Amino acid sequence: MQYHISRQGQTYGPYPAEDVKRMLGEGRLLPADLCWTEGMAGWEPLGKVMGAAAAPAAPAPPPAARPAPMQAAPPQRSMPVQGPQPGAQPYTPRPQQAPGWQGQPVQAAWAAGGQWPAPPDMHWAAVLLLSMVTCGIFGLVWFYKQAAFVKRLDPRNQAIQFFFGYIAVLFASILISFMGRLTTLLIINFLLPWAALALLLAAVFSMRTVLQRHYNTVENIGLRLGPVMTFFFNMLYFQYHFSRINRWKKTGQLA
Repeated sequence: MQYHISRQGQTYGPYPAEDVKRMLGEGRLLPADLCWTEGMAGWEPLGKVMGAAAAPAAPAPPPAARPAPMQAAPPQRSMPVQGPQPGAQPYTPRPQQAPGWQGQPVQAAWAAGGQWPAPPDMHWAAVLLLSMVTCGIFGLVWFYKQAAFVKRLDPRNQAIQFFFGYIAVLFASILISFMGRLTTLLIINFLLPWAALALLLAAVFSMRTVLQRHYNTVENIGLRLGPVMTFFFNMLYFQYHFSRINRWKKTGQLA
């Protein structure tokens, strides 16, 4: 028996029942995704259809929204795991809730169309090159863009506040270095760069926490961010994985 699968207004398939059950068990299909096969009167949730043995029935006409998406369905069977929201269905599924940055529930809402936002899209090497050409200015702007994206995933995240604190302390250190040779100023100027580094690392690792949680629960792709790589390459390391996530969102393939 061949099943067509519907998610977010897009239709995929048909797939054999064995493949559907396997993808359902792997988490690549969700119980709330809709399915249809010959003999069904209309689209039904996968959890309902796969959980009961359906007796053969007379063929029924396909639903109104089925023909066009079915012809445009991608050939691959690997589907992006995102929350379903078929446009013509009577129910409105909600995204899986994950713990917030300090244990509270995530309050981030889905973007228009029922999809989580895509990360900033640029190759990490291009980010590095532009940062070098602009003496680090582009790097600061891009890091803020990354922090703003993470805040959309979890509004409780404080990476942006830590980042602005880092900028303020860094400029204070530069300003004090031009104010004279007083011993007190020299001591303060020695401590400020360490304070700036601590704020930057606080921003980086709070972003890492949100990214690992989101991409291992809500949009489960098994993301792993090593602490050593995060410490030394933070922005470029994040951007490498952001490019992978963007490719997954577009093609369903996680390289």
